Amino acid sequence: MRIGIDTFTIRDLNKNPYETLDYIKGLGFEGAQFGGIRSLSPSLDTGELKALDDYAKSKGMYIYTSVPPLDPYLHGGPYGELKEEIKRQVAAAASVGWKELHTCVNGGDARYSSPEPWSEHIDAAIRLLLDLGGALRDCGCRVNIETHGAETTFDILRIIEAVGEDICGVCLDSANTLVNAEDPVLAAKRVAPYTHLTHLKDGLVYFSQNGIMRQGKPPGQGSVDFEQVLPILGEYSPDLPLSIEDHKWLFEAKIYDADWIRANPDLTPYELGQCVRLAWEGWQKIQEGALPDPETYEAIPYLDQMEERLAIGRDHLRGVLERHGLA
Repeated sequence: MRIGIDTFTIRDLNKNPYETLDYIKGLGFEGAQFGGIRSLSPSLDTGELKALDDYAKSKGMYIYTSVPPLDPYLHGGPYGELKEEIKRQVAAAASVGWKELHTCVNGGDARYSSPEPWSEHIDAAIRLLLDLGGALRDCGCRVNIETHGAETTFDILRIIEAVGEDICGVCLDSANTLVNAEDPVLAAKRVAPYTHLTHLKDGLVYFSQNGIMRQGKPPGQGSVDFEQVLPILGEYSPDLPLSIEDHKWLFEAKIYDADWIRANPDLTPYELGQCVRLAWEGWQKIQEGALPDPETYEAIPYLDQMEERLAIGRDHLRGVLERHGLA
């Protein structure tokens, strides 16, 4: 397992792809998971993409990239337009050997805010993937759906079952699971056999007025137990890239609200209880002064702490890998 960075983390530095690789390497990381492939080459030029891949390999670094979200409701334009655009991006990625691609279903909070039932968004993503199946198989590519915010591990497993694990897998965001009150360890156990990409993120959960709040933290400073999560993932994917995605922001899981509970029909009382336990532990640490007040900490600009946070996460994950023979 190698530790890199998802470039969303450093987006405010406004570096080009080559500068991004240099910067990440200078911080002691081993790869970059970029956003959309058109951010690397707006024209999807194979030569440009290959040159960047060669540059990364010369530094001993990995590259992964993304294709557009799979929700036609989010796209808003003609269905065929979205399908053909994803086909073009998949073909461009395959031309340089990028076979594991990141994506999401919606990327927003449609689970709770969309006028259409969330199940319709999942069904629409399944239909799109079935239509893309031939192109993905011809290219030898797989799209890995992130546990982004609206998407739970249960949703992604439902999609994989419908379309096939050869063309669809998981990008596990280890802290986004908490946004929907999924316990990170239980979530990892569910999706480990299908996880090919990651956003290694930590989140501190604690009690809020409407349920539990999740504060973004660097790995090792939140509620995600990487001592359990990484060995679970490593059992199935010993070469899994571990891309830290770090940022601030507070997200609330409104577990006291009946509508919120109805929007999460897969969530069991036991798993909800595990998240409440984590929230209790986080709340105690805040009350005892072992962790700073979340709102006070959030007020500090992220860029003022970014490199320190990345170093904390890098070193914590390296220690876990070494202790479990996964480095």
